Amino acid sequence: MKYEECKIDSFSSFISFRKNYSLLFILVFLSIGLSTIGILVTHTFATAQTNQLDFNFVAAGDFGCGKNANRTITSMLAREPEVVIALGDLSYQKTADCWFQVVSPLDTDGRLKIAIGDNEMFPYKFSQYMKHFKMDSPFYSFDHGNVHFLSMATAKNKVIPYNETSEQYKFVQDDLKRAHENKSINWIIVYSFRAFYSSNTTHPGLDELQDLYHPLFDKYGVDIVLQAHNHNYQRTYPLNYNVTRTFTPIITDRDTEKYNYDPKGPIFITAGTGGEDLYNFTGQAPYVITQFQRHGFLNIDIVENGTRLNGNFYENRANSNKDHFTITK
Repeated sequence: MKYEECKIDSFSSFISFRKNYSLLFILVFLSIGLSTIGILVTHTFATAQTNQLDFNFVAAGDFGCGKNANRTITSMLAREPEVVIALGDLSYQKTADCWFQVVSPLDTDGRLKIAIGDNEMFPYKFSQYMKHFKMDSPFYSFDHGNVHFLSMATAKNKVIPYNETSEQYKFVQDDLKRAHENKSINWIIVYSFRAFYSSNTTHPGLDELQDLYHPLFDKYGVDIVLQAHNHNYQRTYPLNYNVTRTFTPIITDRDTEKYNYDPKGPIFITAGTGGEDLYNFTGQAPYVITQFQRHGFLNIDIVENGTRLNGNFYENRANSNKDHFTITK
């Protein structure tokens, strides 16, 4: 760049020098400053990219259409979830219409996913749900971020079979194998209506589900199994299948809250807390860490570029946190 000077006298020369010097200083400053800004901008973009895998999802089952269900939906909305998992037994009426209305604030952008429960098995309601959610099958899977979700249909084996020779069993086996081998998947979440394991309450854990599917969950690295049917909340330790005593799973980690590595075996979480009347406990299974009767929902945050999972159960009453756990990989 050429600088033009107008020399009238010595003072003018000095002004000219000062002007050129100032311009040079400004150019150098801008050059350094822009480089710094460029570095800052690059860093900001990189940070944004590392957060692309971070999101949250919520889950609960056994809703109904009453005031407690409405409160659960309202509380879920406050968390702004990207994925919503409804764990079955959604409407207890003859049609699904009331539940569609109750859940409508969350039923946007395809983020609401369901598991088929007992109350969804009636022919008319079943067709309503299949049509509304554009489901080709009552069992299915999908990915969100680096999380693989698998929905199982465990309500009635005689209606939608899940035994070892069933189409569903083969689907689950093949699906989990693919997810396990997929390097872009860091978490595998299974959700189902019936409980695999449970403390003493209204519905016991189902032996046939334990025997058929828990070995698959162990083999293919399932992290969490979400379940409902029992109208209460329960969270187990990480569990491996016990071949010799199938009704007593093997606790692989006795920590109750924080897992700073990938634990062996899934954590089973019951969240039949969506709104229907709650069930009493008559005991606590030795593999269950915490259990209580509260309406509310499970919120799971995937954070730190998809490497950590934070789980919290929020009860509707005062939106307080009743349970917390973390897993880091």
